Amino acid sequence: MKLVLGHREGLKPALRATGRGLSKALPAGLLAQRREALFHAIEATQAFMHKRASTDGFMDNLRRRYPAPLYFLESSRQALERAGVSRLDAFYYALIPSLTRTCMSQQWGVRPRLDNIGAMGEYLKTLYVGVHVECFYLILLDRAGKLIRSVLLQRGGVDNAPFYLRQLLAAALQEQAKFIVLAHNHPGGTRRPSNEDLRCTLQALEAFAPLRIPLLDHVIVAGDAVVSIRDCGMLPNILWTVAQPGSRIVNGWLGDTNLN
Repeated sequence: MKLVLGHREGLKPALRATGRGLSKALPAGLLAQRREALFHAIEATQAFMHKRASTDGFMDNLRRRYPAPLYFLESSRQALERAGVSRLDAFYYALIPSLTRTCMSQQWGVRPRLDNIGAMGEYLKTLYVGVHVECFYLILLDRAGKLIRSVLLQRGGVDNAPFYLRQLLAAALQEQAKFIVLAHNHPGGTRRPSNEDLRCTLQALEAFAPLRIPLLDHVIVAGDAVVSIRDCGMLPNILWTVAQPGSRIVNGWLGDTNLN
């Protein structure tokens, strides 16, 4: 299928507004307060684990190496060890992102309703907390827009759309999904969809349309921002609606909510 790159003007306002970003930028003063609070929490954790009255050396090294505590908390165990953290401490700190993802996802319950970009974007952000490699997910929904399953298709990048299409089709048919959403992250924070992102989206739309399984969106999580490729307007709207043109969920997916 020929790659469609039209409607670029529709992308610009979405990108200027952080592309369906689901949280506003915080004031500098509040960011500084939160950064210091996290540093203090790390210091308290280190003191508790080692029963030390002072952790000055550890914290001095941490502040020199990491401009923000989230860089420390989102580092892999191997990276922490290279930064001078002991092997056991690195193991415990590296567990924090996965524990956070588990706790955040549990707040949604077993079968959350994710029938609009607002809810879906917030849910997807929980899957990418502390993830510093590119991960590609398939989100399967039932006829009411409730979650059936989130399928991790690939870690480390999206570079082979036909391979994914086989996985997408198999997973959707096996779970009898009525709607699907594609999602991946940009660990570097880039909010602009790439040509490869668009190509994968087009091929998925083409593959699922004859099955009458609508692809509701392809969502990119870039830090705290969520970019809806459907909302960006880079692909004609008819491609998103052709599988089920009369569906309430298909037509109401973007809604009129301001998500910035």
